[in-house]
Amino acid sequence: MYNTFDGCCYSHDWGEGEFVRETWDGMEDLSGSYTIGMLLDLDEGTLSVYKNGRKLGVMKRGLAGQYCWVVTLLPGRQVTIKRGPVPPVSG
Repeated sequence: MYNTFDGCCYSHDWGEGEFVRETWDGMEDLSGSYTIGMLLDLDEGTLSVYKNGRKLGVMKRGLAGQYCWVVTLLPGRQVTIKRGPVPPVSG
């Protein structure tokens, strides 16, 4: 889970453990209006995060198996989940 309040990654193995909070290179908190993209690459086992088309970085590594998307929102916020193209590499 990408937390827009602090930019951290929160994960759980859905076993008997607890949620784990992790920092990662490129993490940013978010405010105002923005578009977040998340790219799950199971060939590489990574989950990358994009903000307004700019890659923030790889949030999680070592992923394999089945996944589902989960979103939590504060009151007054909205979300749209859709499949889209990978943003071009800039730089």
